[in-house]
Amino acid sequence: MKSKWFGASLFMSLLFFVPALAFAEGSGTISYKIDGKAFSYKDAVLEYSSKDGYLTITREEMQEETDPSDPKQKIEVNVGVSLELAAEEKKLVGVHEANSADTMPVYFSWYDFVAEKESKEKVLKDYLASLDGGDEKKQIMRIKIDNFGPAGTVIKGSFSGKLFDEDGTLHEISDGTFAIPRTDVKD
Repeated sequence: MKSKWFGASLFMSLLFFVPALAFAEGSGTISYKIDGKAFSYKDAVLEYSSKDGYLTITREEMQEETDPSDPKQKIEVNVGVSLELAAEEKKLVGVHEANSADTMPVYFSWYDFVAEKESKEKVLKDYLASLDGGDEKKQIMRIKIDNFGPAGTVIKGSFSGKLFDEDGTLHEISDGTFAIPRTDVKD
């Protein structure tokens, strides 16, 4: 009887502990919409540097797509998000807003298939939207952090905003959410 109880308790411990440990080791979820187009990833990283007071959320990858004008050719496109927030640890929980990259560096990269103006031929266009160079009266980024704790704590929050791309087009970031384990930057 004792060995069955030990085996069952060991199994239950592993059942709950191993997934929690694996999740706490680095990646978490982030999802958002850009102009209504949904993006969702399970490999986002949240790092905090207590020395510098920076919180950084990143998720990037190179994706390979077929060139619509030449199906035999592949094109690599960067897709990702980078949000950086400068704040003391005790001031991170709450809402943070910025309309300039000087106070909150934010970058969203993605691609879409669009028709060229003259030929109407479909082409792959990559985008990079940020707070870097747009009209500060029209652009904004809001990040809400719901909780913050020591390394391994799953940090949850939400975000939204309006960012300009390098062509001067304003893009809406909506329905942004994240749940990512905190990792500390080794200073």
